[in-house]
Amino acid sequence: MNKQAKHISLVLGSGGARGLAHIGVIRVLEQQGWQIRSIAGSSMGALIGGFYAAGRLDDYAEWVQDLTEFNVLRYLDIAWGGAGLLKGEMLMETLQSFIGSHRIEELPIPLTIVATDVVNRKEVWLNSGDLFDAIRASIAVPTVFTPHAIDGRPLLDGGILNPVPIAPTLQDQTDAIIAVSLSGIPRKPGTNHRPPRNPQRPIHPVHRYRKKIETFIDQLQERLGIEDSGDKPRDELSMSEAALFSLDAMQASVGRCMLAAYPPDLLIEVPINTCGAHEFYRAKEVIEVGAEQAEKAIARYFAAE
Repeated sequence: MNKQAKHISLVLGSGGARGLAHIGVIRVLEQQGWQIRSIAGSSMGALIGGFYAAGRLDDYAEWVQDLTEFNVLRYLDIAWGGAGLLKGEMLMETLQSFIGSHRIEELPIPLTIVATDVVNRKEVWLNSGDLFDAIRASIAVPTVFTPHAIDGRPLLDGGILNPVPIAPTLQDQTDAIIAVSLSGIPRKPGTNHRPPRNPQRPIHPVHRYRKKIETFIDQLQERLGIEDSGDKPRDELSMSEAALFSLDAMQASVGRCMLAAYPPDLLIEVPINTCGAHEFYRAKEVIEVGAEQAEKAIARYFAAE
């Protein structure tokens, strides 16, 4: 890749809320004059790639940056039984209202969404059919969201088998492949500018029904393992924490193998401790991290030439 390589294939990796960093990366690439001619994505990479290919990424970015921790919890509709803690119906309906109805093969930018067929133990590339169906399948985190069936196959998170899906872009007629991994080296302590989790509550009286709702939300947080764990011993993990940490570790390991097998022309790495997998209310901060890491990676690449 050189400074004249302006037509790129973009690979967007999986990693929960860290995937919001992809928005910052895309903005930097556009500002520096690259033209994204092809996208492949897993999990949150599929969601961000799909919204971008459909021309709705700015709408999604504006919405997600307005989320608060309480807003995020409102979308956690519990699945009583089944293969996941959450059905995700409220969240999916909201996301689909943003993106609308599209066929993948009719998008202006070629897109491949990666999901996992866990029954047959194989990776699935979705490059035709309903766009939101494919996104819904690729973001179905095991044990958290229920699987999504396409053509009779229950599909789960694409990051299970391919967290950085470079292979779908290898035949692209573009100048370079740029990949974004969300499992980069952790940031050093003190570089996290996370806002306080417990802002001072208003002093006016709170209606008794609101108190009940807040109590329910607190209990829900505890059940899902998403409360502030700063004071909790590290050997105490909830079921969802254990599942998410395990998935993170697995994806980081698998991702390194994939990158070794299919090295991109440029790799942008987002630190794995940028935020928790569920912390979508930190969107603005995470988007800024993505932009920062993209600028640094691009500068290092061309400085080394």
